[in-house]
This record gives sequence, structure tokens and C-alpha cells, in this order.
Amino acid sequence: AVEVDYPAPTAEEIYNFARHLFTKAQLSAECSIVCLVYVERLMEVAGLLLLGTNWRPILLCGMLMASKVWQDLSSWNVEFSTVYPQYSLASVNRLERAFLQTLRWDLYISGSVYAKYYFALRSMSEKKNFRRRYISMMAVQPPNVRRISNKSRSLKKQLYSKSL
Repeated sequence: AVEVDYPAPTAEEIYNFARHLFTKAQLSAECSIVCLVYVERLMEVAGLLLLGTNWRPILLCGMLMASKVWQDLSSWNVEFSTVYPQYSLASVNRLERAFLQTLRWDLYISGSVYAKYYFALRSMSEKKNFRRRYISMMAVQPPNVRRISNKSRSLKKQLYSKSL
């Protein structure tokens, strides 16, 4: 048997992949937070680990879902398959369907969940005095917290009304 090694990606590889997608699809910074929530939710629900073989399509689909929930002018699947042509439109559609089914269509993000991720990421980026800054920031509202909560609540209502 031939063993194939798929090494874990470096931080730089992940950054370059995401930056290229952000630039070409014109995604907002908030999409990165929403994407992280969705990817972690997927990992928890499916018992999934991010590996050298799957991190790109998972991140791509997480960004697609984040764009559709967060952005006023959301991206189309064809735009994402154009940015990364190794993912055909049909495969992006299949990825999206599998992602949504695995999450049981749960795209709602409360203001408190968004705030938790926002401040955790902000704290990590400011590495010095991590714990003190994180605790002090928890009393502050992150930008756009109400907007993301309202927008995902609206999407949830739309999805449930269509399924009935």
C-alpha cells in the first residue's frame, strides 16, 4: 500500500488561500468571523477534523455561507468556483448542500456568539496581556453585532418558511 502524506497547512498557506478569496470575491472582514463560527459548528456537529486533505473546501464553503448570510450583495457559487477553478460549480453546489445538511440548516448566529468570536480573535491578535484584554473587552459590544444577529435570524425565518 502506498501511503500519501497530506501535511497540515501552514498559517501562511491558510492566510494566502483566504486572502485570495476575500480579495476576488470582495468579502467583508465580518465574513471571516461568521465563517469561523460555521466551520467550528460543522466540526462539532460532524466530529470533523480539519486536515491537509479537507481544509480548503471546508474554508471555501464556510466563506460562501458567511457571504450569503452577512453581505448585502452576497456571492454566487459560480464566483467562488471562478476564484478557485479546481472547484467546479457542480462541486461547490454539492459542498454547499452537504455543509447545510450537516449543520441542519442552522445558520443563525446570536449577537453573543458573534461577540465571543470577535473578541477572542481580537485578543489573539493582540497577544500581549491576552487574558486581561479579553476580560476587559467582554464588556464592550463589537461592531455590527446586532446586524449579524438580525440578518441571520431573518435568513433562518426564510429557510423555515420555505421548508414548510
